[in-house]
Amino acid sequence: MTTTPDPTAGDEPGHDVRVVRDRASLLSMLSVIDSEGWDGPTGTALLNYVRERIVRPLAISVGLRGAAASQAEATAWQALWVELTKPALRTATSPWGILGQVARRQLLGEIVAARFATNDRRAWKLEVASRYGAVGPAVSLDLLLEAGWEPASEDPDPSAPLHAGGLAEAACRALVLVGWSEQMATKILAMVLDTSTRVDDRTQFPGWRAMASALGIPAWQARRLTIALRGTSDWPGVLARIVAEGPTVVESPVVHTALMTTRRHSDRSPVLAARRAEEAATDACPQRRAG
Repeated sequence: MTTTPDPTAGDEPGHDVRVVRDRASLLSMLSVIDSEGWDGPTGTALLNYVRERIVRPLAISVGLRGAAASQAEATAWQALWVELTKPALRTATSPWGILGQVARRQLLGEIVAARFATNDRRAWKLEVASRYGAVGPAVSLDLLLEAGWEPASEDPDPSAPLHAGGLAEAACRALVLVGWSEQMATKILAMVLDTSTRVDDRTQFPGWRAMASALGIPAWQARRLTIALRGTSDWPGVLARIVAEGPTVVESPVVHTALMTTRRHSDRSPVLAARRAEEAATDACPQRRAG
């Protein structure tokens, strides 16, 4: 009978199994786990590694702290364990990249789900809808009362504008700033947010082929859009940066440079372009390096 492993078991002595972050080593460990079970030393070492070296750094990079970080970390860790048990992961070209994508989406999903007090899949759709003012994040009535708000005695003013902030609005604005039309930006974001992280044997960035077909854009643009917005296992994308740093980050040189690669075929990858922009900013402002 398969049991859910204890994520703290690896803290005990006697579990000195080295994890090497490449495809061959991961497949070898999974083969050993087939014999030992997930409660064995190899399974324990692998689960501790993905929690400490993948999930925890990503949780910090998207701005999670304290109890929220612990809850999100537990959710993402569980999702990675499930992903590790899938046979399809063993045939994927870049299994570590897939694990990073799954963890990132789970962590961002926890943030968005908390805003709308629902499950993460529905929360992503509500985040997109919030751009048009159709919905807004959940608000605690107790906190409103403590802040001095009182229940309305009359019907609300129908002329009062609805606020449409948040992740979707900022991400759409970032795309518009580099030349995408507002209509196309909305469609692009909707597809990125609604794309599952299910394992795809052909790519570690699922969804870009469907985007290219549905929106009628070149494959290179769809792939770069997916990478730039969702990020990679070792580079936070535009969505993660907005969550961690706020909507004004869309005006930063790093975000602008990453998204400009989706407009110019001659440019390098979003990740490489963004890293070069970060290096240029550091060179221009040496105190950042010291900090």
